[in-house]
Amino acid sequence: MRFALRNKTKLIKAFDESYYNLLMESLKQHFKNSEEIQTYSIEGEKYQIIDVPNVQPNTDSCFQFAVIRVKYDVLTLAYYSCFG
Repeated sequence: MRFALRNKTKLIKAFDESYYNLLMESLKQHFKNSEEIQTYSIEGEKYQIIDVPNVQPNTDSCFQFAVIRVKYDVLTLAYYSCFG
């Protein structure tokens, strides 16, 4: 399974490039270590959500991404939030 994260420019502008790089590294590690990507629904939301653990050491937070589209083996993702 592969992924594509939407809105790179908007994410960098809203947060900064280091946060965007953290999101990308976390996604890369998650997709590398997971054979099957688990999705779930949030009531009132249109898209399925995946949780991705933060790769920073000594951190218990997770990032949430909305699955915008699935085509072939590629998930198109949009950043949703961070929790933890």
